[in-house]
Amino acid sequence: MSVSVPAQTTPLKVALIGNPNTGKSTLFNGLSGGKARIGNYPGVTVEKKTALIKGDSQPILLIDLPGTYSLAPRSLDEMVAVNLLLGRQPDIGSPDCVICIVDASNLERNLYLVTQVLDIGLPTILVLNMWDVAQQRGIEIDLDQLRQRFNIPIVTATGHRKLGLSDIRAELERIKSSPSRTPGPEFPAAFQSELASLRSFFEKHKEPIPPDYFLERLLLDVGGYLESHLSPRHATELQQTLAAARERLSAAGCKVPIIEARIRYAWIREKLQGVVRQPVERVKTWSDRADRWLTHWFTGNLVFVGVMLLVFWSIFSWAGPLQEGIENAQSFVAEQVSGLLGPGPLRSLINDGIIAGVGGVLVFLPQIILLFFFISILEDCGYMARAAFLMDKLMTKVGLSGKSFVPLMSSFACAIPGVMATRVIENRRDRMVTILIAPLMSCSARMPVYVLLIGAFVPAVSYLGGLISLQSLTLFAMVALGAVVSVPIAWLLRGTLFRGETSPFVLELPSYKWPSPWIVFQRVFEQAKSFVTNAGTLIFATSVIIWAL
Repeated sequence: MSVSVPAQTTPLKVALIGNPNTGKSTLFNGLSGGKARIGNYPGVTVEKKTALIKGDSQPILLIDLPGTYSLAPRSLDEMVAVNLLLGRQPDIGSPDCVICIVDASNLERNLYLVTQVLDIGLPTILVLNMWDVAQQRGIEIDLDQLRQRFNIPIVTATGHRKLGLSDIRAELERIKSSPSRTPGPEFPAAFQSELASLRSFFEKHKEPIPPDYFLERLLLDVGGYLESHLSPRHATELQQTLAAARERLSAAGCKVPIIEARIRYAWIREKLQGVVRQPVERVKTWSDRADRWLTHWFTGNLVFVGVMLLVFWSIFSWAGPLQEGIENAQSFVAEQVSGLLGPGPLRSLINDGIIAGVGGVLVFLPQIILLFFFISILEDCGYMARAAFLMDKLMTKVGLSGKSFVPLMSSFACAIPGVMATRVIENRRDRMVTILIAPLMSCSARMPVYVLLIGAFVPAVSYLGGLISLQSLTLFAMVALGAVVSVPIAWLLRGTLFRGETSPFVLELPSYKWPSPWIVFQRVFEQAKSFVTNAGTLIFATSVIIWAL
């Protein structure tokens, strides 16, 4: 539960990190009791989620970092996570410890991120979440031996059932009294020598020397985020220095960037040797059986079209009555104002400016809420990742990747959150093309026009016993038109203004699960709030200005 903290009490700052498929958000909600504060980090549009909870001897400030598979920053979200862990985020400061959340059923792959966190040097707690999934798949993990080899606190959890939360809290109390640090994998002497040379580069130019982790990433991440953002005054010379250092490392048998994956995974396999026992034959789960159909080129695309048709049919059928209710409420309020005030500029301002402006915003809200409700359900149950996988084959042909799918899907509700969602696309060319074609998606502001035209020109004919109507099919076709037009435009942009190779699309398909009602509600609420406060204020102000003109 939330607590009020006296001014003299300093909370224990705890950062939660993990990839998006480890149930990190569910664990955060469980630990915080659902009382999270959500905003943006200063100066960027990256979401910040924090919660102040009661500890036994000291309040605890939980900080939910953006979901990431690696601390090699290639996007703004990952850069924020790295900056916060290094204490370079002014509004948060340096965290006291880190909770690394991993998928217990995919331990080796998930521990890659853990090794990078250990390199930063903060006290770390390892949480093996989705413990029930690991047991269902017949995976056995010797926890005592794992704790000895990693020399960090390790607990098991099943986030969606709220199991293991008390163990995490207990470890936070212990780590507070005796913070211990465990080193990660060691890189060769040649690599350490190049780090020292890179440190001298910044000293020579009288620039602040970045933390050691930043220097490691500069060497390892060829063309990465840091290379172009850390030292813009000497960017060309820095790139030449890095290229020469990488050539020397390759000559010494430490080829970049292959050396990082080789060293980290070798270290992980050594630690897990004899600790994790997999079943002789992989257990076939119902997720595997479902994916045989849902990721198939024919049946998968057929289901995808059916799901999209269902979504837009629901928006057309369910949002209509809600929008009529808002319009009726708007008319009722305007009538009350007309009864209280006589004709004149004041009544006209209130009715035609303020009330019409507010109504013009709220009338779109039902469609925004419904679309993000379906998107949140599809994301949380695991289907959205399959949809991105299916769409990657189409988007690759126009020079994009499956990562553009979710921002474009969000743009059907409103282009503003769709454009904001493009920050997770690492490749700048892909990100810019996605931003430029996002407004082509038929957002909810166009829905009333479509509904009006359909109601006027399309007869109310139904098929299959009333399950499908001609009006719903027409709406689906009109909405899909924007997506169809965006394909040749994206291809044209990638072939002219934004030339370059298509970035590789790497995606982990999470197991299917029941969506968390709280997470779905939270996402829908935040997106609706974002629309009202960001787009809504602009629409309202424009309505008043138009009235004045």
